[in-house]
Amino acid sequence: MYRELLEFLRNEVFFIEAEAKPSRMRNFVDKYNDDYDECLTFHDDGMIILQEDANKRGLELRLYVAHRPPENVYQLGFTRNDTYRDNFSYRLNGNAIVNFLFEQGYRIGYNN
Repeated sequence: MYRELLEFLRNEVFFIEAEAKPSRMRNFVDKYNDDYDECLTFHDDGMIILQEDANKRGLELRLYVAHRPPENVYQLGFTRNDTYRDNFSYRLNGNAIVNFLFEQGYRIGYNN
């Protein structure tokens, strides 16, 4: 399903981040570490911990890339990124897609 995305990422340095309130992030970190035999903590690069009273409901997983993906990949939901992670010009908010990338062996933080 995401074969074209994997092809694109094969030649890209990219970054994956997770953002959530502490209560939601604890569940994510525990499951992530169990599923992928990792030792992710709240302090690792790519972890954005919000205040517990932040106006955010759940976990957001994001993928950042430096180069504009080809149109068929861009249509997965990439947008221009001028605000966050200034060394990456495009971002995709997509828990399902990022979870798929985790299943392929990619992890929170820098990937190449």
